[in-house]
Amino acid sequence: MRSTGRTIVVALALVVLAGACGTSGSAGRAEGTGTGAGATGPVAGSDGSTDVGSPCGSSAQAPPTYDHVVVVMMENRTWSAVGGVGFDDPSMPYLHALASRCTTFADWTETDPDQNSLTQYIGLTSGRANPATVDDCSPSRRCRSTDDNLFRQVRQAGGTARTYVEGATAPCSAGDNAAKHVPALYYQGTYTDASGATRNDHDACEEEVRPLDELDVGHLPTFAMVVPDPCHDGHDCDNATVDAFARTWVGRILASPAYTQGTTAVMVLYDEDRPVPNLLVAPTAVAGPVTLAGAGHSAMLRTWEEMLGLPTMATDEVRAAPSLRGAAHL
Repeated sequence: MRSTGRTIVVALALVVLAGACGTSGSAGRAEGTGTGAGATGPVAGSDGSTDVGSPCGSSAQAPPTYDHVVVVMMENRTWSAVGGVGFDDPSMPYLHALASRCTTFADWTETDPDQNSLTQYIGLTSGRANPATVDDCSPSRRCRSTDDNLFRQVRQAGGTARTYVEGATAPCSAGDNAAKHVPALYYQGTYTDASGATRNDHDACEEEVRPLDELDVGHLPTFAMVVPDPCHDGHDCDNATVDAFARTWVGRILASPAYTQGTTAVMVLYDEDRPVPNLLVAPTAVAGPVTLAGAGHSAMLRTWEEMLGLPTMATDEVRAAPSLRGAAHL
């Protein structure tokens, strides 16, 4: 995070896609069996090994929509800071092994290169390049966003959205984590739900923003964002620490039935400092790196919407962004 003097699960500021993909279709579901073909081979690696098996490229047919999308958010690196477009830093063997089998994009841009972490997180989930009400401040009546956002979209479509915050011990809280890395805490816009009632995004905060230890890979939500603490996300600690966190949490998801059945995608993303490291993991994903003009946070949001069967966000940034499904074979 820059100082001011930056089923589906989302977390790290890297992105790993761990499911099968295809054309866009119906709205996302909270939980489901899906119809995609499964991944093969061991994929956990939580014992410290780097044998990730064949998490990508093992299935040819992606599902029209995914049951689950998981995003793990990391902090403040460029590709050169992690050893190149493949996580070639020797201290990152787990992410390197995944990157050698799955998709990375060589040139990935954040929402606004001149802005801080909070703006990038809001941009990633709302499509707004420079939200006027967010200036790297803590959640408050002054510092909030009323923009439409991915969490609301999932909710309106009948799915479940969750943010899992490491260091939080209570719902709707960042605990000892950085609140600026938890965009769901800032959304306080009103909308009409399926019943016709007027709701505020913040009404869902207690249910949707939860401690990380509540993440159950056997019961994944439609969309999940995983927010490591400032050490495990790389903000305050080294690449080896990031890799160990990914080995544990991404490994658990990739070893779950939700992933091996081909209905889950996992992304690992960094928030800023372009070109932004990224990783997309799904049974149908191609081995990268891939080059695509316009790849970045806005394109990722559009891709999540397509993968979950949601409408495209009504912002210029998202409408102009390419979908990543074709290039990554999601």
